[in-house]
Amino acid sequence: MPDCGSQAPVRRITAKINQSDYSICNRMESVAAEAISQVLLDEVDGCRCPLCQEDMQCYLLNQLEPLYVPVLSEDIGKEMSLQDLAPDLRRRVVSEAYRAVIVVWGSVRHGGERAILHNYTERVVLEALGEALAQEKLDLGREELSMLMADIMNDLPPRYTTSHKGDAFVRTDELVPTSFARVYSAIYHSLHRLGFIPRLG
Repeated sequence: MPDCGSQAPVRRITAKINQSDYSICNRMESVAAEAISQVLLDEVDGCRCPLCQEDMQCYLLNQLEPLYVPVLSEDIGKEMSLQDLAPDLRRRVVSEAYRAVIVVWGSVRHGGERAILHNYTERVVLEALGEALAQEKLDLGREELSMLMADIMNDLPPRYTTSHKGDAFVRTDELVPTSFARVYSAIYHSLHRLGFIPRLG
């Protein structure tokens, strides 16, 4: 009879996934860049350097729902613009863009180490997804993985950053069970939704 008081160490089954294994694009990135540019045409005070504009885009993207799509060929078509959005969403994007400009001008950051503008939620997803795919014994090709990653990323709040604090985001999410649980929930919802694993019942 097994001793219920002692537990064998949990063996984590993982499959390493790299960003080079798939290709996705958040179409809201081009919308954010356009919105910030439009706002800066109207505002006369404050810095317009590339660093500040990138910080403004970063802030704005964290206020908007992402719109990730898989990049299944070299040409994904025309970049999305403000005019492609529904009127209500377009007004919200412009309003949030004004707020982003004001926030960044209130705390200009020209010095210190910078990282390329990136959604660090992606790194958290990769850690969990490798484990989930190994657990489900799934071996996905580039196109399937791109579709899956885009779907998962659209289900999670973005965490864009232009500093190395993105690494802190990853470490924090790995340590907070509720955050990692949300990531796993998004992964399994996407696996079911896209038909990679069957639904129960």
